[in-house]
Amino acid sequence: MAAVAAFDRYLGGRRRIVVAGLLVALLSWRLAFGVPTTGLDSSWMGGLYMAIHDGKDFGNEIVFTYGPLGFLAWPSLWFSWLAVVAYLYSAAIYVAFAVTLTWALKRSLGLLGAALVAFLFFATSLDFEQLPLLLAVGWCYAALREDRPGLALPILVYGGGALSASQCLVKLSMGPPILVICLLGLTGARADRKQWTLFGAVFVGGLLVLWLAAGQSLGSLWDYAVNGFQVASGYNEAMAVDVAPAWNAATLVVIALALVAASTRADFRDRRARRLGIALTVVAAFVTFKYGIVRFEPGHVALALSAMLGIWLLMSWTRQRAAVSLVATAAIAAVFFHAYPNPAKLDVIGNLKAFKETTELLIRPGKRQQVVDQSRASLQEAFKLEPRMLAQLRDKRVAIDPWEIGVAWAYELDWSPLPVFQNYTAYTPKLDRLNAAAVEDPDGPQVILRENPAGLDPSLGGRGFEERLPAWDPPEQNLAIVCNFAPVEASEAWQLLTRTADRCGPPEPISSRDGEPGETIPVPQAGPGELVVLRLKGAGVEGIERLGSLLWRPSPRYAVLNDGEVRYRLVPGTTGDGLIVSRDPKLDSADAFAQLPPVNNIAIEGADGPLSFNFYRVKVQPPPAAPCASRGRRASSARGPSRRRHAGADARAPAPAAKAGPRACRARSSASAPVAMPGRVHQPRPRRSAAGRGPA
Repeated sequence: MAAVAAFDRYLGGRRRIVVAGLLVALLSWRLAFGVPTTGLDSSWMGGLYMAIHDGKDFGNEIVFTYGPLGFLAWPSLWFSWLAVVAYLYSAAIYVAFAVTLTWALKRSLGLLGAALVAFLFFATSLDFEQLPLLLAVGWCYAALREDRPGLALPILVYGGGALSASQCLVKLSMGPPILVICLLGLTGARADRKQWTLFGAVFVGGLLVLWLAAGQSLGSLWDYAVNGFQVASGYNEAMAVDVAPAWNAATLVVIALALVAASTRADFRDRRARRLGIALTVVAAFVTFKYGIVRFEPGHVALALSAMLGIWLLMSWTRQRAAVSLVATAAIAAVFFHAYPNPAKLDVIGNLKAFKETTELLIRPGKRQQVVDQSRASLQEAFKLEPRMLAQLRDKRVAIDPWEIGVAWAYELDWSPLPVFQNYTAYTPKLDRLNAAAVEDPDGPQVILRENPAGLDPSLGGRGFEERLPAWDPPEQNLAIVCNFAPVEASEAWQLLTRTADRCGPPEPISSRDGEPGETIPVPQAGPGELVVLRLKGAGVEGIERLGSLLWRPSPRYAVLNDGEVRYRLVPGTTGDGLIVSRDPKLDSADAFAQLPPVNNIAIEGADGPLSFNFYRVKVQPPPAAPCASRGRRASSARGPSRRRHAGADARAPAPAAKAGPRACRARSSASAPVAMPGRVHQPRPRRSAAGRGPA
C-alpha cells in the first residue's frame, strides 16, 4: 500500500485518471497482429521487416518512406519476435495516448464524460498511424495549460525526446514534425537550461542508440537523412491523387483553420504559452491537412479528419466551455462519418476478446510461429511460382519488380533489393539514379523477378501503378535493366530476368524540338537493334507552382500517345531521366510483359510552360548466349559511382560480352526491357500505401 500511495503522490493525485485511461484503452482495444498477404501495401510492410531482419543499411541499401524502425508502426507476423517488438511499441503509444486524452478531457467534461468521449474516439478511428503526432500535441498542451500538473513538463522532456527520436527512425514524414512540436512546447513551457539539456540528450542519445540497435552503421546515418529528404521532397508531385469529392477538400481547409482559430481561445498559462501553443497547433493541423489533401481519396481524408478531431479534443478548455466543446466535437465527427462511413467498434465484449486473443498470441511464440508458417504457405499458394523458375532463383541474389516483395519472403529467397525497393517510389532523379546504379553494379542482384499484377489479380487490369507506364517508372532504372538483364523464363504472372554484360551503346542525339503543353510531337522510330529515348525538359514542377504545391498539390502531368489513343501519367521529377518511346520490336517480349505500345507521336498535358523534346538513339546488342552474373558478395555500404550516365550525356562504350560458364543459362532471343501491357492503361483503384498511407 505504501508503494501505491507513493506512486499516487508521484502522479500528483491523479491515479484515477491513469486507471480511467487504461480502462478506455482496454475496452476499445483495436491493436492486433497483422498477417502477411499479397498486395502493394502488405509488400512494403514486408520489405521493412525483411530489411531489418537481414541487417540492410537504411540510406544506402534501403531508401523508403519509412526508416529502420518503420516496422514498429505495423505489427505483422513476417518474423515472430520483430512482430512482438512492433506490437509492444504500438501498444505503448496506444495506452499513453488513451491516458493523455482522458486527462485532457477531464477538466471540461469530468472523469466519466472524459472516459466516454475518449472511448468513442478510439472506437471510431480507422487506424492509429497518427497517434504519435497526437501524443506529442497532447503532452505539449498539458505543459502549456494554466493548471499544468507537476509531471507534465518532465513527461515532455523525457517522453517527447524519446518519442521524437524513435519516430525519426520510424517514418520520415512523422518524426521531424513531432520534434518541432516538442521544441515549440518546451519553449512555450519555459523549460530551463537543465531541461533543455536533458531533452537534447534523450533525443540525440536515443536516436543513436536506436539506430545502432537496429543494426545500422553510423556512416549510413547521413545518407539516411539525405536520401530521406529526396523521398519527402518528391512525394507531393509524384503521389498526389484527386478522387475524393470536392467538398472534402473544403472541409479539410475549414477544419484546419478552425483548429488554429480555436487554439487562440484555448486555456494557456501565459502569453508566451499561448503564442507557442498556437504555433504548434499550426504545425499539427498542417501535417494532418497535407496527409489528407495530397492522397486525396476517401480513406486518407477520413484519417486526416480523425486526427484533426484528436487535436481538438486535446485542447485545454474550462468547464464553462464544455457545451461548446461537445458541439464542435459532434460536428467534426459528423463530417468524418459522412466522408467515410465506418462501423464503430462499440462492442466492449468483442474488444476484450480481441485483446485476450492478441495477448495469447503475444506470449506464445509457438503459436506465433505457426501463424508465420501458415502465412508463408498461403502466399506460396497465391504466387504459384513454377518449380523451374523457382529453381533458377535459388542461391541467387534476387530483386523484385515492381513491388510484390512478399514473394521473396514466401519462398525464402536471397532478397537483394534495389535501394528504392518499390519502383513507384523512385520519383526523383537522384532516387532513380540510385536504383539504376544498383542495377548496373555487378555485385547487385543477379536476377530480377518481375511481376505482372494482373496475372495474379485480373481485376487490376494492368501492370502500372496509378496510370503510370511501367517502362517509365522510373525511367533510368528501367533503361539500366534493358542494358544489363535479359529474360529467361516467363509465365502469366512472373518473368525472370538474368544479369548479362552491359549491351547498350552510348546515347546518340537524334533530334530536339521545342513545344507547348498539348502540342503533338512526332516520335523518331527506332531502327533494328535500337531504342529511342526521350529526355523531356519543362515538365517538372517549378517556380510558383512549386511554392503553391507546399500548401496544396501540383497538377498531374500526362503523356498522350498516338493522337489520344492512350495516355499515361508522368512523374514530373523523372521526365528528364530518359523515357523509352520507341524500340525495335525484336527487342521486346511478346507476352504480357511487352514493353511499349507503338508510339508514333506524343503530347504532354498538365505542364505549366514551354517544353523541350530531346530524342536519343541507344543501340542494343543481342544478349549473350549465357547471361553472366557476378558471384561476388554485394557491398553493404554505399555503391560506387554510376557506370552509365543520363541519356544525352557521354557514356562509355558497351562492355564486351562475358564468357559463359560451363552451366550456360537459357536466354531468349529477345532483349530485356522495362515492360507494360501493350496499349493498355491501368485505371487504378485508390490505394493507401507509402507510398500510400501518408505524406513522406
